Amino acid sequence: MTKLFRRRLLKFFVYAAIVFSAYIIQTTPGLFDFYGIKPVLVLPACICIAVFEGEFAGGLFGFVFGLFCDSTSETVFGFNALLFLVFCVAAGLLTIYAFRRSTLNIMLLCLGAIFLRSALEFFFNFILYGYENLEPFFYTEIAPQIVFTSLFSLPFCAIFRWLHKKFEPEMTKE
Repeated sequence: MTKLFRRRLLKFFVYAAIVFSAYIIQTTPGLFDFYGIKPVLVLPACICIAVFEGEFAGGLFGFVFGLFCDSTSETVFGFNALLFLVFCVAAGLLTIYAFRRSTLNIMLLCLGAIFLRSALEFFFNFILYGYENLEPFFYTEIAPQIVFTSLFSLPFCAIFRWLHKKFEPEMTKE
């Protein structure tokens, strides 16, 4: 194994440990619980990986940890995995071809992804079955979860930016 390969392997192991820790924190009852609202921590972490490492690594992390989220969510198995895969690949491609890697852009990508995920989950779990009077539920449960989750994109952005710079070899740094 070359030194570069070992460095990249260690980098992705650290990334996986951070995202797995975010998953554990996300699923621990009572932890980061704000009036019954829990953030989805795995999605901003995977999007930050996609932004800093590209669409393939981000999509792989999004799919694998989306499966983890599917095992504990109330949605159809594969819902989060498919959405996280699409969001991470899109975030990676957008930062390669359209956006800069600024903190604001990363936060907006995370906000858009969590909004679309929450809107689709709300549609498929409630609207599709014809429940009535859902506006209070959306404004008191779903909207605060979107805001609470998007706030966590800032620390994840800082962590993954630092790790990306730390593990990149001198020749390939931007």
